[in-house]
Amino acid sequence: MKRDVIERVLWNLSVDRFSKVKYKEDPNKFLSRFALDKSDIEKILTFDVKALQEMGVNPMLTMGYWVKMSPDNSMQTYNQKLGSNGVHSASIKG
Repeated sequence: MKRDVIERVLWNLSVDRFSKVKYKEDPNKFLSRFALDKSDIEKILTFDVKALQEMGVNPMLTMGYWVKMSPDNSMQTYNQKLGSNGVHSASIKG
């Protein structure tokens, strides 16, 4: 269930203009609308894509969220956050 909520949040922030605006205005207020605990909110706010993927969040959603919302939307940085040295990775390697 929690994963589904996080995926809905990331999807909204990747494709919905209204959600993007509201998140940028006040990220905590935007996220308070969802059934998330402090740990989940922290993962989203800090762009902890590795932790999100480790909890089962779809890698395409973490990547879309990263590209659309991260202050550093570089794919190289995204891959580094995942612990990947390669430039063609979108998810953690299991």
